[in-house]
Amino acid sequence: MSASINALFSATTASTTATATKWKPAGGAAEAEGTWKAASNAGSSSGSAALAALKGEDSVELSGLAKSLTGVAGKVFASIGSKGRAMLEDFVKSGKMTEKDVALGLRQLATGAVKDRFVKERPQDDEDKEWADKVGVAEKAFKTKMERMDKAMSALNEARTAAYAAYETDKDVEALQAAMTPANDRFRQETADIDREEKEAAGGDPNQIKGMAFGHFLKKGEEEFGKLDFGAEAEGSEGGLLKLDDKKGEAAAKLMSDLGFTAKFYKKGLADYAADVNIPGVGRGQVDKSHMRPEDFEPSAKEEAEAAGLPPPPTTVLTTSQTPGLQGFAKVIQDARDSLDATYTAMAKEGKGVNYSDPTGKDVDRLFGGFDRRSLHAIASNKDGTFSKNEQEAAQSIMARQQKDAMDAADPLGTDKAAAYRAGVKFLDGASQEEKESVNWSVQRAALQYSYEKTTKETGAPMERLGNGSALASVLKDALEAQDAQAGDVMKSVGGKATGGEGTGYVSDLKSLSLFRDFLPNLSVRGAGGPMSVTV
Repeated sequence: MSASINALFSATTASTTATATKWKPAGGAAEAEGTWKAASNAGSSSGSAALAALKGEDSVELSGLAKSLTGVAGKVFASIGSKGRAMLEDFVKSGKMTEKDVALGLRQLATGAVKDRFVKERPQDDEDKEWADKVGVAEKAFKTKMERMDKAMSALNEARTAAYAAYETDKDVEALQAAMTPANDRFRQETADIDREEKEAAGGDPNQIKGMAFGHFLKKGEEEFGKLDFGAEAEGSEGGLLKLDDKKGEAAAKLMSDLGFTAKFYKKGLADYAADVNIPGVGRGQVDKSHMRPEDFEPSAKEEAEAAGLPPPPTTVLTTSQTPGLQGFAKVIQDARDSLDATYTAMAKEGKGVNYSDPTGKDVDRLFGGFDRRSLHAIASNKDGTFSKNEQEAAQSIMARQQKDAMDAADPLGTDKAAAYRAGVKFLDGASQEEKESVNWSVQRAALQYSYEKTTKETGAPMERLGNGSALASVLKDALEAQDAQAGDVMKSVGGKATGGEGTGYVSDLKSLSLFRDFLPNLSVRGAGGPMSVTV
């Protein structure tokens, strides 16, 4: 994970943190603190009002299920697209689910979506900032380590080049080994020192620190979420949000998923709903569409209404900058663009042009050296056409080099390819969610995992189970297995200059790979949600 915690969580001061309140019973004996209690039955009509907006000007009669859903369930149902609503109605008509089951499942989805938004966007207190600072220190130590590893690797490669040049002349194996021994010993000592000093600078293992920080933010966010009073979102005796561990809600949501009501049908609508919830201490939010690929999700009710020229379902949102929390990918893109433009301007004032072809790479390092992996991916993928071809290729090259560095560090002598491939998989698994959703990520991970497993089988060494990574990566690995491809050919095809291939190694179109020019795998298998796009 290369992005700092400060990019994942806001730096809002403790003074802005709202005092958490408990659920208030409508009357009678006080409820235990932290319990979830419906306020009353009086407000349950708002869900029906939201559903009424679906009728449009033609006054189409609402279905029986739509009429039965009130409160939170009614709002979520009103937000999802027509295909998702039709699917849920079919579940009820066919007897696969009851109306009550559907309502419970929708409330469970709503609870999870609002909780996730709160965890990301809640104001931070001093304890949160301490963890964010720890992660910042760990990130800095990791960056220093990688810079030092680059230099150590360069020195080792220089010694190796000289030794092999001499060997090509005299073919003296003993002389070759004698020449490489001090260089190898020096490299081992340097890497040990680098690892030790990284942990000293970070105050421990950087990966453990980041993992503990993630666990802290998640646990604390869920604990604070359980104390909130959502007022209108608790409307109706059975119409509000649920407890986080509500077993009946979890069972109902699982049943809907098992029957085919997957995220594709509700993700956009659920995001619209969650963004419009006025979370205590956070407010309303804005749907972050940077994680959504339109071809993978059905349109929400809002999108369908806009396409039909009808008024969209009522919703009020704030801009990302108005709500603390996870920096949206659009902001990452804009920040990267602003940073590059500022550096171009500074270089122009110094009377310097930008030479992307300079073999020393000094201009590229100046332009891109301060970017974390998430920012590099924003430039490399160029989702909205913000970046030039030179900028994309530079970012792609740096990403490939980072991956190669991680692999070289695991196999410094070039004698344990399996260790290098495994390290490459582990490196990619630490990428941002946006990168993991790209074709390039799935291609690289599939190639590395396939090469790791094939090499391990050939050597008879113990094999670690590395998981699938993504649906697309799993399909691609299966395709490589079907071809019984050679690991060297696979890595050359996807690896780019860093590992002997051509170009930057960044894959945006599967058909551009020699591996799949004549054999494109079926991308609709393994429950991937239908046919998948092969281009970013």
